Amino acid sequence: MNNLSHLTPVYIDETGFETYFYREYGRSLKGQLIKGKVSGRRYQRISLVAGLINGELIAPMTYKDTMTSDFFEAWFQKFLLPTLETPSVIIMDNAKFHRMSKLKDLCEEQGHRVLPLPPYSPEYNPIEKIWAHIKKHFRKVLPNCDTFLEALSSCSCFS
Repeated sequence: MNNLSHLTPVYIDETGFETYFYREYGRSLKGQLIKGKVSGRRYQRISLVAGLINGELIAPMTYKDTMTSDFFEAWFQKFLLPTLETPSVIIMDNAKFHRMSKLKDLCEEQGHRVLPLPPYSPEYNPIEKIWAHIKKHFRKVLPNCDTFLEALSSCSCFS
């Protein structure tokens, strides 16, 4: 692979949310197990996909369900690529729905390159820290928000 240092790095990833969050911590007498009930009700799954350039989220989009190849490719082609103003190297994991050959073709047509991360290496993708921040924020604000999108827009990542 040619030297990619002249290209702007763009990290992309997706994450998912259940619209139900649980308490991570509780108190009990020493040696006693904490038990609590969780509703048997199914909660809505929402996926969030975005890119990250210089610490800024770009082209964020939510999707009501788990991520699919078709949705990811549509987001990639219609939302991510048009926001890239300079030749970029797009860095992403090897998730099953990332049809790498098609994504590489789309990128190369516009002067970009794709760099897949090694398997099981989220530590190489800084957007993972953004997802952790958003999920921590959600645990605090979601119970007081009327909608998922209201909670999402209250996060400093989207200000």
